[in-house]
Amino acid sequence: METLKQKAKIGVLSSLDAADVDLDQPIKPAKMVYFDSTDLHLCPEVGHTYQPAGQQLKVETPGKHNPWYALFGSLVYPSGEGLYTIHQLKRHQEVQAHLQQLLDTEPDIFWFAVLDNASAHTTPALDQFLQDNRRRLELVFLPTYSPNLNLIEKLWKMMRAQTTNNQPFADLSDLSEAVVRWFQKLSLAQFCSLMGISDTASPNL
Repeated sequence: METLKQKAKIGVLSSLDAADVDLDQPIKPAKMVYFDSTDLHLCPEVGHTYQPAGQQLKVETPGKHNPWYALFGSLVYPSGEGLYTIHQLKRHQEVQAHLQQLLDTEPDIFWFAVLDNASAHTTPALDQFLQDNRRRLELVFLPTYSPNLNLIEKLWKMMRAQTTNNQPFADLSDLSEAVVRWFQKLSLAQFCSLMGISDTASPNL
């Protein structure tokens, strides 16, 4: 994965870097994405905050009624571009739908998707989809229990800290709209800090 990451950083990643490369096919430029999903719960999580001594923070919640959406993301390294989709569930069907949408954004690009070993990512139910798109997509699985290696986890953490933690929403639509607005306002400097890259002038940024 580190080799893919370095090649993506300097803009020389291509379909030739695939593990199962087909030398009879034309070489395609490639992009690397960090893929993952996170839950958007109507019941807010309690995050770090400042309170007067002796006063406990109280956050309104919907009680036992806690509907949720699944936010899927593919974060392109190192450009900062990304595809984000919201679903009612996060099964292999939603994984496939998101990856298909990613493929459709740039049909002439070969995609390396870095992801964890969640059951919805490794299920044989995805085998036919992956086989059909083997010349356009390769999944790169991270070691087990290593969320720190998936850079999109840092994006989720910042999003929660600045948008959803300690914050009640009227309904899931309001919550989703708040998340969308946050993505639209995320500064380049903040993003580059998360990605561990410089925000100075670069052909890849």
